Amino acid sequence: MTRPRLFPEPGRIRAALAPPGSFRRDVLTLMSGTAIAQAITVAVSPLLTRLFAPQAFGTLGVYLSLLAITGAAATLRFDQALMLPQEDDEAARLFWNAMLSVAAFSGLALLAFLLFRDTLRQALKMGEGSGALGLLPLSLLFFGSFLTLNSWSARRKQFGRSSLAQMLRSLAAAALQLLAGIFHAGAAGLIGAAAAGDGLAALVLGRWVRRSDGALLRRALAWERLRLAVKKYRDFPLFSTPQNLLNAVSQNIPLLLLAKFFGPVVAGHYVLGVRCIQVPMNFVLTSLRQVFFQKASETCNRGGDVYGLFRKATLGLLALVTLPAAAVVAFGPDIFAFVLGRQWAASGEYARWLVLWLALMFANVPAVLFAQIYRKQRVVLLQDVLLLALRVAALVIGGRRGSALLAVALYSLVGVAFNLFIIFWAAGFLRRSKGAQPWAS
Repeated sequence: MTRPRLFPEPGRIRAALAPPGSFRRDVLTLMSGTAIAQAITVAVSPLLTRLFAPQAFGTLGVYLSLLAITGAAATLRFDQALMLPQEDDEAARLFWNAMLSVAAFSGLALLAFLLFRDTLRQALKMGEGSGALGLLPLSLLFFGSFLTLNSWSARRKQFGRSSLAQMLRSLAAAALQLLAGIFHAGAAGLIGAAAAGDGLAALVLGRWVRRSDGALLRRALAWERLRLAVKKYRDFPLFSTPQNLLNAVSQNIPLLLLAKFFGPVVAGHYVLGVRCIQVPMNFVLTSLRQVFFQKASETCNRGGDVYGLFRKATLGLLALVTLPAAAVVAFGPDIFAFVLGRQWAASGEYARWLVLWLALMFANVPAVLFAQIYRKQRVVLLQDVLLLALRVAALVIGGRRGSALLAVALYSLVGVAFNLFIIFWAAGFLRRSKGAQPWAS
């Protein structure tokens, strides 16, 4: 006779709170890995800020900005498109189109470095870390491959893979950056460690995908089928890719212009200001973006309540970010000086302004993803062209007046206005859709 249990088993508790296959369970699966990954980053930051000078972080920031800008176009957004088809065979063709695009862009980046490396080093003012520019093509290959593999895993609802890969990437990068600091490797050590972390994550995730879905992916590798997939989803490379590229330039241009106007020290303070806000935000968004995109696509395909899903997600993100953002506005310099060291108090001043833009960017993720699902890339592209122009103008005004803080403040306020507009614009077209299929819009 089985004795009755006074308390349910832990596994049953987890299943009750988040049933297998549920949206909540998928988010929690990814968030567990993201939590550990972000905890590693947070734990080593106070050590790294005492091992490396602001100039080194400024150089690292310039390198990562170049990677973000080139990486924004590397997949031609086929990594996002592969979430949309109902059939896995069609999604697999888009997977290969994304991977081939990454390989092509990495080759072009290598050619550009070989032809223009001296010009790039002088223009970017990377100083001691300029030699690490040669790693950019390899970083681009790792970065684009990881994005594509991550999207494929999300489509297949294999969120545990992404969770583990994120942990491995953070752990490898943090350990190698600490070693670089101990051995005084400078900016080149920071850059090399970041590239190694991306490479490890891409290789491990690729092995897992090959093991589980290798046969499916191999069947899809036929040139004529790939060409037809490109034709059907051509709005992603034609409109979504330029939009994503402009968005990446828009977000990374301040670092490049601040380095140009004020030098690597100011750039380093900006890097830490953005990084320390984005780390906790990415704890939620890295997980939520993948799961929400899959859930939103599925809701659209079956004609569900897309506006209700959008409204609930957006208001939930706003509620989550409001209190921490208020704390940064009120106590930013003191927080940064206490945690990172007194030399980083200036990063807290920048963070006071940056958190306003980043908080609304945190909340507009559902709007951006629904714009992709409903194929609104043309409108978003026009919006981002205007956004980039105004942000560059804001930074130039601050640069010519000799005030880095003014440049950062104006840049952030432009972002606040545009993120609010995108949220209300998405709410408008989703409210009018009333469950209509996005392909018919």
